[in-house]
Amino acid sequence: MKSFIFFIIIACTLALAAAFAASNDQLVDFNYLIALDSFKLSSLLIGAFVAGLIVAGTCMSLFVMKLKLSLAKLKRKSKRQVTELERLRITEVKG
Repeated sequence: MKSFIFFIIIACTLALAAAFAASNDQLVDFNYLIALDSFKLSSLLIGAFVAGLIVAGTCMSLFVMKLKLSLAKLKRKSKRQVTELERLRITEVKG
């Protein structure tokens, strides 16, 4: 069932992208740092969207990696503290 829903979402997204590209076929001048070229408006918008996704994905990945490293550090610290607490409980019973 999940794969069917995923397929429907992908199909709808591709249909919307095709409709978007068909309705924005005019040429626009794009001035980037070293040159000036003419591109289709849909190509520029899709390129900007993809570039934004890549930048956002990279930033989010770095943030998630930082959180995972922090979580691993806290788990190690917690495990050390639990071990020390168990050791103290055993020595307290003996002593």
